[in-house]
Amino acid sequence: MQQDRIYELEQFILRSGGDLNHVHQRPIAGPHTSSTFDPILNRGAAGDHSGIFHPSEPKSYKTREACLVEHDKQTRYVETPMWYSWSEARRPDREADASQQERSDSPQRQAPSSTSYHLALLDPPVAACATDMLHRHPPPKIALELWTAYLTNVHPLVKLFFDWDKAPMMNRAANKPASLSSPQEALVFAIYFIAVLSLSDTDREAMFDAREKTLLLNDFQSSTEAALEHVGYASASDLLVLQALYLYILAMRNRAKPATLFSLMGIAVRIAQRLGLHRDGSLLGLSPMAAEERRRTWWQMQQGELLIALVVGCVSLTLNANWDTKMPANLEDSDISPTMESLPPDRPGLSSMGQVLFNYTIWKYIRTAAQKGSTFFSSANVSLMEKEAIMEYIRKELVDNFLQYCEPVNPMHIYIQIGVQSFLLSSQRSMRQPLVANTRISDIPLGDRNDLLRNCMKTMDYYILVNTTPAIACFRWHYEYYFAFTALVYLIIEAHHRAATAEAVSLWAIINKVCELHPRLMAAGSGLELSAIAHLIILAWQQRQRYLERQQSQDIEKPWCVDKLEAHVNTRNTETRPDGQHALDSSFDSDLINFELIDWSAWEAAGPAGQFH
Repeated sequence: MQQDRIYELEQFILRSGGDLNHVHQRPIAGPHTSSTFDPILNRGAAGDHSGIFHPSEPKSYKTREACLVEHDKQTRYVETPMWYSWSEARRPDREADASQQERSDSPQRQAPSSTSYHLALLDPPVAACATDMLHRHPPPKIALELWTAYLTNVHPLVKLFFDWDKAPMMNRAANKPASLSSPQEALVFAIYFIAVLSLSDTDREAMFDAREKTLLLNDFQSSTEAALEHVGYASASDLLVLQALYLYILAMRNRAKPATLFSLMGIAVRIAQRLGLHRDGSLLGLSPMAAEERRRTWWQMQQGELLIALVVGCVSLTLNANWDTKMPANLEDSDISPTMESLPPDRPGLSSMGQVLFNYTIWKYIRTAAQKGSTFFSSANVSLMEKEAIMEYIRKELVDNFLQYCEPVNPMHIYIQIGVQSFLLSSQRSMRQPLVANTRISDIPLGDRNDLLRNCMKTMDYYILVNTTPAIACFRWHYEYYFAFTALVYLIIEAHHRAATAEAVSLWAIINKVCELHPRLMAAGSGLELSAIAHLIILAWQQRQRYLERQQSQDIEKPWCVDKLEAHVNTRNTETRPDGQHALDSSFDSDLINFELIDWSAWEAAGPAGQFH
């Protein structure tokens, strides 16, 4: 069979005037210009840090005959002569073609057309059929409400596409779901899933008649997974499927094991590579609209890839990879249309892209530093003075490009301001981390400890601000992804060391408020890091309580969070719960806790706080 296919392709090349001894794939829009990709400018003179963080404009790089090729009305990005798997190719930018795909009513996933292929681990032998998927769609009213929730809560923070472009698809999903293609259906359910996640308790109860959020999320997670399996996500070459998979991964950030999400993110990156998203669409001859949507998807994926890599303690390989996709433009969705021949100039000031462009600016700094072979802020090989100079350069860039345009009454601008300040605090914390890594807390100069403590208190103040400001309530789901575990742990450590000082009152007030607002901190058994925090809080309060008892204080009021955590966690000084249940994490030995030596790198990995918002 393979020899027959090779023969047919050879005959096709000969009929097209090609030479089998010098094969080139037929490019859709002409070959790329040949140049060497070098995203980093040389570092400037002493005191000039602009070269560190300003990559040159993306250029085309060429390996072999890299281009988009067409065969049987399908396209794929290839970097090597391709003879096999033409039947899997998809055009990465065709919304119109997607609507014409036929739905499969067979409950049994069919193997590829060639009998030489067999189902692999990522090809489930049984996937949901089209009829089964129809039963999973919500009623029209709820479907449209979830789309509205997505546009309000998610779209400003996760810019994958243009709202007007997907609106007809979402309307069909609400009123005539049978008209959806399989890729469209996967994206629709992913949008529903993350929209439900973003709902406040009040909105959820109004929309779903007070149905429990956990059950709702389980249902929409299951439907999204069924839709992704139905479309064969692992071998798909479709931008809609890629966007659906990324939204699914994002919605699962606090639900699935980080290692699982890291692997899924790897699949998503491979799909993007097959679509050629790592190459800028302008170099591939695509329309401005198609090129811009690909940029939005690619950059959003890079941010997600880095964050998940940090959580599992790995370095994101795409930091040093050769890709040249330009950063998305500072334009409103309505500024872009399918018929335009070129993109308009960037808008002055902040557009609705402001939040993601702030994130991508930070990501660009991190990538450029990584390609220079340095982590800068957390590196012990860079002096604190140089770190502060670099930090001041970045701060000025963020002020000039973002903060100066923020309006105090615009919810998105409020969120951007908090994000910028949180990033600056996180960077300042990272700059000082080598000073406390593998160091006894009591050996650190008091001035440095006080600086770090003020930083962590302010970080938690911003967390409290996000969770108590009604104007930005719709973005709280997003902020949870970047919770600063390091800052909270340092507050707890200092609450233990400063148990006999006046500062202890304000420290415990902050710790108690954060625990009250954070949805997972009270679930002491939902992760090792949360169990560790629970033990730290209980033991730190015991230290404070012993001091107050020695002072014969008549006003010993145990913080609410300590009461709650003691009901979940057994330590040497707490009794078994009345219901007879033991600690949710019985393997955790509180005797191993040392308030003098803390593995800060582990807490940094627990949550990439401040890197993006």
